[in-house]
Amino acid sequence: MKANNIRLWLGITALIALEQGIKLVINRFFLTLSVPIIAPILYFEPMFNRQYSWFNSMLRIGGSKWIHIVIVGLLILLLTLFYRYIKGRTKPRRIVNVMFAFLFAGAVCSFIDKVFWDGSLDYIRLTGFFTFDLKDLYINIFNGLLIYVLLFRGEDMKRLTDSHITGDFFRSLCGLRRPDREEKSL
Repeated sequence: MKANNIRLWLGITALIALEQGIKLVINRFFLTLSVPIIAPILYFEPMFNRQYSWFNSMLRIGGSKWIHIVIVGLLILLLTLFYRYIKGRTKPRRIVNVMFAFLFAGAVCSFIDKVFWDGSLDYIRLTGFFTFDLKDLYINIFNGLLIYVLLFRGEDMKRLTDSHITGDFFRSLCGLRRPDREEKSL
């Protein structure tokens, strides 16, 4: 069990290091470069996104950097607690660990971007839509896997209904009830 846990955290660390390493190299050597990847749709075109979040960019909310840092920090904390809750209720299948790894790595990279990059160094432009980075791909890989699990692995999710998840998870956060360990796997 501990070997799986070590592999999970090593994988998360590798994802974060890869994403941040690419940004360091781009910032140092390729910041002004613009190269078509699949013209006219996809381009390597680095730019700093100082809006701090997709919602802020699209809706022009104008929230401060520190509000975004606090929100992402709280989301990381809740994500970690929810993953621990799931592990306490079930024996998670590999796909749940992979989903957690991509979402957690994406969230930590977002936190790092806000704290150390004062925004996000995005570098892949999808013409007519947006410019994104590896962190955004991590989050979208999580989204794709979540859709896959919901569509094709529904039997795993039946045990954890919405009311059960929200009620039991929040009770466990408040210390009112410790989750029971079940031998079934998710």
